[in-house]
Amino acid sequence: MSLKEFFLSKIFRKHLLAALLLTVVLLWLTIVILSFYTHKGESLPVPDFSGLTLSEAKAMGKKMDLRFEIEDSVFKANRRPGTVLMQNPGPGRKIKSGRLIYLTLVSAIPGQEEVPQLTDISLRQARVLLESKGFTIGKIDFIPSEFNDLVLEQKCKGIPITPGTRLDNGSVIDLVVGQSAGNGETTIPDFTGMTLAELQITLDLKRLQAGSIVFDSSIQSHTDSVEAKVISQSPAADSTVFVPSGSLVNLNLSRKTGE
Repeated sequence: MSLKEFFLSKIFRKHLLAALLLTVVLLWLTIVILSFYTHKGESLPVPDFSGLTLSEAKAMGKKMDLRFEIEDSVFKANRRPGTVLMQNPGPGRKIKSGRLIYLTLVSAIPGQEEVPQLTDISLRQARVLLESKGFTIGKIDFIPSEFNDLVLEQKCKGIPITPGTRLDNGSVIDLVVGQSAGNGETTIPDFTGMTLAELQITLDLKRLQAGSIVFDSSIQSHTDSVEAKVISQSPAADSTVFVPSGSLVNLNLSRKTGE
């Protein structure tokens, strides 16, 4: 049989068709296997690891085959050392299995920061500046002054402190704030439904201070506390009764505000 006759024969056509079919099947199987291996199209929300130890975070992320790397450690006086303070990607972000998660843990040893210049700026600016440096704002004393809402003095443990002084992260800084005539009293607004961020803005505007802040059992993580809203307060809201500036308001927060 000549070569031309072989190529035109029924046997060659059958083998050629079988080879093409086998190639298509192999390509399809390769695509399916690669899709399964790379979890194509599969994405799941990142769990909230805040408040967990590294071993607890690894146990939670095991189902998603997540990997972890400690990016930084920061001291926080009110957080348990060795637990997760921040994470990247953040909670709820859609990711594929096997993703690397960067963690910032709470350090057991306080680092130190320079106390910023807080005088001659507003109370709200001072609060933002202190929190950005890792300090905690403590007692706020309002005194008569022609410069209303202006920080006049900064203290730590009752002692005036100069800008540039190095203190442990989380140290409490007290402020003395000016209050012009006619601003010695204020009223208590209704804080119901406000988040912590909204609450603090309103407290500053009304020249009030947060007393005890109590979270109910629905708060299980840092994210929960950020999303929580005020469900009750003491004293109650009253626009007709005046109280001294700097008065304390005790607040209860929950995520179950719709119930």
